[in-house]
Amino acid sequence: MKIPNLFSYATSELSQDAFICWLLEWASPEFRNEYPELHTCATKFVKSLFSIHKKAYPTEINKVEVRKQDSNIDVLCIINEEYPILIEDKTSTKNHSDQLSRYLNKIKDRSYPEEKIFPIYFKTEDQASYKDAIENGYAPYLRSNFLDILTTYQGKNSILIDYRNHLQSIEDSVQSFKSLQIDKWHWYSWIGFYKEIHDKLDGNWDYVPNPAGGFLGYWWNFQGDEICEQYLQLEQGKFCFKIWVKDKNERSHLRSKWHNLIQNKSNELGFSAITPERFGNGEYMTVCVFDGEYRVTNEGILDLEKTIQRFRLAEKILNSLKDSE
Repeated sequence: MKIPNLFSYATSELSQDAFICWLLEWASPEFRNEYPELHTCATKFVKSLFSIHKKAYPTEINKVEVRKQDSNIDVLCIINEEYPILIEDKTSTKNHSDQLSRYLNKIKDRSYPEEKIFPIYFKTEDQASYKDAIENGYAPYLRSNFLDILTTYQGKNSILIDYRNHLQSIEDSVQSFKSLQIDKWHWYSWIGFYKEIHDKLDGNWDYVPNPAGGFLGYWWNFQGDEICEQYLQLEQGKFCFKIWVKDKNERSHLRSKWHNLIQNKSNELGFSAITPERFGNGEYMTVCVFDGEYRVTNEGILDLEKTIQRFRLAEKILNSLKDSE
């Protein structure tokens, strides 16, 4: 029997803000004796926010002040009146409108020493890169970091347990690509798959909108020049050889050229690259696609190693054509 979970309904960033504030407040010293389990978990949470910045934790917490939406900052937690922890909380959204630098500057304007400010980019859903947050001085604090803390809690508080179960359900969904039949994959399965191949292929992934409803894409192995770039792209169940051409007058010619080059080389190396259902004429164009299911399986379950080998062969095809520009 599936037990109702509050956070299956309270899924907004504001709800998550509230939980973060609620947990941080339990780190206050007055709760140490009467609510030891919640206090201990909250204290571990605060410690982890220090350690993710590789900074020493105060010898003792004497005061915890928690503010929500202070100058539009999602969560501001000030420890011992001298350590402001600035939390920008994200679920499925990302940094935008230069908000990270603006919020950090607001705290710096309050005369806190920069080395005592702890900016946190708190992200419980997934994104491909945290480079922007890091460049703005924020330490990414991810779902796995928070679960590491929440799983240490041994008490019976239903709010904390519900939230922990909610996060764990997201994590389980993301990891589902390892155990689900590939025809049963869902949105989170694809995210898990793309995360898994991310380091191996050194690419990027994100949602790509289009009139048909969009897809979760992964792209890598870029080559070419300012006239035409070539690269590989996964569009969930479709594996594409793509080109980018800025000049409208060159698109038809370069599309045909790279289609022929890639298809001929694919035939030579035993890779099943075929003509796409339709050729586009935009800035980004698919020139060849893999014929059939590109994910190698064992009894319907992904064989990651053999699938990566297939990607490597596609890279070899494209790389061998570098001098054809």
